[in-house]
Amino acid sequence: MRRPLHPILLTLSTLLAVSLHGCMVGPDYTKPDLVTNDSWHSSLVAGLEKDKDGPGLWWKEFNDPILDTLIERAQTNNLDLRTMMTRVEFARAEYGIEESFLLPSVGANGYAVWYRADQGISPVPGVFNPTGDAYELDLAFSWEIDVWGRVRRQAQAAQQNFYAQIENWRDFLITVRAGVADSYISYRTYRRTVELHELAVAAAELGLDLSTQAYENGALDLRVVLDNSSTLNTLQAAVYEWEARAQNELNQISVLLGETPGQIAELIGPGGKIPIPPSTIGVAVPAEVIRQRPDVRAAERMLASAVATLGVAEAELLPTFTLTGSLGYQSDGTTSLLTWANRAWNIGPSFSWSLLNWGRVQNQISAQKAVVQTELLGYESTVLKAYQEVENALVNFASSELSRRNIQRARDDSLESLMLSSSAYESGVEDVQSVIASELQFIQMEFELIEQESAVAMGAVSIYKSTGGDWSPVMPSADGPVPIKSKASQSVVDANSGGTS
Repeated sequence: MRRPLHPILLTLSTLLAVSLHGCMVGPDYTKPDLVTNDSWHSSLVAGLEKDKDGPGLWWKEFNDPILDTLIERAQTNNLDLRTMMTRVEFARAEYGIEESFLLPSVGANGYAVWYRADQGISPVPGVFNPTGDAYELDLAFSWEIDVWGRVRRQAQAAQQNFYAQIENWRDFLITVRAGVADSYISYRTYRRTVELHELAVAAAELGLDLSTQAYENGALDLRVVLDNSSTLNTLQAAVYEWEARAQNELNQISVLLGETPGQIAELIGPGGKIPIPPSTIGVAVPAEVIRQRPDVRAAERMLASAVATLGVAEAELLPTFTLTGSLGYQSDGTTSLLTWANRAWNIGPSFSWSLLNWGRVQNQISAQKAVVQTELLGYESTVLKAYQEVENALVNFASSELSRRNIQRARDDSLESLMLSSSAYESGVEDVQSVIASELQFIQMEFELIEQESAVAMGAVSIYKSTGGDWSPVMPSADGPVPIKSKASQSVVDANSGGTS
């Protein structure tokens, strides 16, 4: 009697429902509470506007087209950033692998046999010929029925790891952008410092010439000449030092752009001002800032992945059910192989259950619980460090701005003193040595002002970096996805719609 198909179909439907919508062992992930303060602790507010979102493309706030170009090239060509993207692609592929186990695997099989058999032995069931041929062609499938959610937990873990790698890529993107900005600011600072030292060298040379003439005329002590000579040599040595520092920063920018040193010298040029940050910088409330930082988000995704993996470990305590079967044809001749009468099929369940493993599974569960705890502590540590970085950035920027204002006033006073000395010299009240001394003092104040302007600019970059930066070039916009330059970058956009459960 032919076996009815409807009980089999009913069984398959039931197994399908159980596999896709059944229970899942292990804890369901719950996002940790993000405990934050209502406001930032820093009491310094110079140049800051708290509880206000910062700009999107923050580097454009400096109004420096060269800086814009450098950052655009870095985020496209930086080799380390591209390496990070390959890790995103790897994690995405692993996620796809784990997802594939939710569905049956199907393969085609076939064979052709020419045989000679003894009595009662035949390759084709129910047919005996001492010699002959046997042929088979079928589709075979195997499907783990995910009764306990083990396969779904594996997919969850891979998914969260994929998202974590995206956040790591975003975090490194912020680092690259900030690194380019810092090196560019340093380069402009060092080049300006070289120019100031060259002015100081010219003034010192004049002072040395005049003091030498006065000494030769018996109007000046030799010690003054030696002091002036020492000052000149010190300033000349400083020129070489600052030129080397400027070249080092230029080389660093080249590497960040994925280029060999020297390729961007023409683009940047030797001159140029230090980029000026906006007069005020907006800083959102702590909860928003911490939540948008990619390193915090990555740590939270890794915690979610560890929790899902714990479910996989706990599922090992339970039996695994598998459904296998095949559908095809069997025949003793090729001409009749693909006929309805020679059809053959089989289907049936199987299970496996590790009953005696000497504590292996329990220890695996304990080990994964320790991993979950480690990831939780790592997440909490990342949040605390994020707070520290933002608070440090805020206080450093504000203090640098206050110092810059004071040094600006000191520089203005020094300029006025130089003008008075020049007027006194022209009136015959002071000698040229006094004018040169005032000029050197003014150049020194200019140098200190440049240092503080650089500190303010870098402080602004530090704020933008510590508060999470911006991901606009790789994030979908309100009107659709922003154009992407690579397939790897596309995975970042595709995954952005996903989240932590």
